Amino acid sequence: MLDAEEFLADLSALGVERFFGVPDSLLSSLIVGLETRAAHGRCRFEVTADEGAAVGLAIGSYLGSKVPAAVFMQNSGLGNAVNPLTSLAHDKVYGIPMLLLVGWRGEMTAEGQLKDEPQHVFQGEITCSMLELLDVPYAVIGTDDEAEGVRKQVADLLSLSELQSKPVALVIRKNTFAPAQKPVDQQTTLPTREDAIKTALDALGATPVVATTGKISREVYEIQQANSIGGPSFLSVGGMGHAVMIATGLAMSIPGHKVACFDGDGAVLMHAGSLATSARQDNLVHIVFNNRVHDSVGGQTTAGPDATLSDLATALGYGSAVRLTSLEEIRPALSRALASSHASLLEIMVAPGARSNLGRPKATPSNSKLAFMDMLGPRND
Repeated sequence: MLDAEEFLADLSALGVERFFGVPDSLLSSLIVGLETRAAHGRCRFEVTADEGAAVGLAIGSYLGSKVPAAVFMQNSGLGNAVNPLTSLAHDKVYGIPMLLLVGWRGEMTAEGQLKDEPQHVFQGEITCSMLELLDVPYAVIGTDDEAEGVRKQVADLLSLSELQSKPVALVIRKNTFAPAQKPVDQQTTLPTREDAIKTALDALGATPVVATTGKISREVYEIQQANSIGGPSFLSVGGMGHAVMIATGLAMSIPGHKVACFDGDGAVLMHAGSLATSARQDNLVHIVFNNRVHDSVGGQTTAGPDATLSDLATALGYGSAVRLTSLEEIRPALSRALASSHASLLEIMVAPGARSNLGRPKATPSNSKLAFMDMLGPRND
C-alpha cells in the first residue's frame, strides 16, 4: 500500500497543489491528507457539488496559474465530467492540462471483476475504455505498486499533459492507499439519520418512496425489513443526485397520489438545479436528510455544509419548505405535507455516521424494480 501523505508530497514536488472534486471511498486516505495539508496552508482543497464543477475549477485555476490542478472523483463521476472534459478541456478546444485522480469501483483484474455493488459493475467494466474514448491518457496503480514507480508514472503523465495540453488520469484501484480515519465529531443533539428515516416511513404510511443512493437506501431497506412499515420503496442504488427526478417522474405518472423522495444533502447539492423542476410537482414530498457530509464514502464535508437547503427549495418554487432538528417535529410536518396541494420539502438535520453493521439490499436492482412496480398496484394505471 502507498502512504497518502508521501503521495501528496510527491504531487506537491511536481507542482500540483490545487485539488478539486467529489470524495470517493477509495480515495478517502487522500482526502484526509488533503484536509490536513489545506488546514496548514500547504495546498488548496475544495470539495465541489459535482465532478464537472471540479473540472471547471481546474480549468480556471490553470488559466490563472499556468500550473495543472488535480481533480479527484469516483469513476462513476466521469459521467458528470464528460461535458467539460470534451467541450472545454480537450486539446481540440482550449487544451487544459490537469490530472484526474479516479477511484476505480468495480475494477477489472486479470482474474475478472472485483465484487462490488450493482451500480459499479458496468461502470467498472468501461472505466478505462471511457478514458480512451475521451482521449485522456491514463495509468493504473494498485496495492502492488511501489512509491518510486508511482512517482515516475505521475511525473510522466504530468509531462504528457503539459506537452499535449490535455487532461490525463491516474486510475486508482481498491486498497492502493493505506487507511486513514477521519475523526467524527460525536457531540451533537441531532437525531440519527436511521431514527429520522424510521419516523418518516411510519408517518408516510403507504406513500411510495424513492430513496437516494448510499446509506439512506440501505437504512430504508433494513428498517422496512425489520419493522414492516412504509409503502413501496424504490432504492436508487446509483445515479447520485437523480433520485428526486425519479420521484418527480413517478409523481407525474400517478397524479392522484403523493410520492416521497428520501434524499441526502450531498445528492441535492450535486444536481441542485433539479429542484426547479421538482418544485412544480404538486404531489411530491421531498425529504432531505442533511448531515453536512458525504456519509457513504467516508464522512467528508460536502461542498455546502452551511447551506440551508430548505431556503434554496423556497427560492426555486416549492410551496413549503421547513428545516427540522428533532424527531418530534417530523410527524406533524409530514402530516401537513401530505395534506398540502403543492410540492413540499422537509430538511431534516441529522447526525453524521451510521451503524457499522448496516446491511445491503439482497435482491437485484431489476428484481427490486419489478417488485416496486407491482406494489404500486392500481396507482400506476
